[in-house]
Amino acid sequence: MIYDKDNLQLSMIQDLAATDGCNILEIGCGEGRLSAMLARDIRRYIAIDPDTEAVARARQQTGNAEFFIGSGETLPFGDTSFDRVIFILSLHHQNSRQALMEAHRVLNPSGRVIILEPSADGEFQQFFHLFHDETDALTSAVHAIRHSQFDLTHHEVFAVPADFDDLADLYQYPFGQDSADETAPARIFAKLQQFKGGIKEGQRIQLFDTIHIYSLVKRQIDRKF
Repeated sequence: MIYDKDNLQLSMIQDLAATDGCNILEIGCGEGRLSAMLARDIRRYIAIDPDTEAVARARQQTGNAEFFIGSGETLPFGDTSFDRVIFILSLHHQNSRQALMEAHRVLNPSGRVIILEPSADGEFQQFFHLFHDETDALTSAVHAIRHSQFDLTHHEVFAVPADFDDLADLYQYPFGQDSADETAPARIFAKLQQFKGGIKEGQRIQLFDTIHIYSLVKRQIDRKF
């Protein structure tokens, strides 16, 4: 499977984040594919993830990014340490409210938070729901964004393709399954028919992930003297 073959997420982040000369923290970096690309020509790029195996693989990337094991809910960094904080499809995998409070703490007063989150009703996301329904977590993340200590300065929706060679390639993709499930291929095929109709053996399959991107800044409080 090839996800986001044209690196649309990378382009969207770079357009909004204006990262030149910044100290950046990425929360929930996974195996670090995007981290390595975003870190080019950055003053300092720190990326964290709670998955030790994912971080070990991320550290095999070449480039400027520094990878550490950590959680967005309890950041081991001082106040106002970063110019940008980035969540790439990761906010809903933790306590969203707590993670945004920590992001607010470590962000400098003129900094910016960039968040990418999948839509709960997106085509690609529907296959994840077959095995672990993330609707509540995704809804909570949106609520946390809207009721955070930040002001929303930009919100945009775009589609990212996920390309599979054939049905076998689709069946091999884990979709968040915790363990092997003999019923998985049948369930995946049934969901695929809802979106694509009849699919033949050997036919390439393209699904679209609907992504929301948000840009947030610290709320300015008017002080009266």
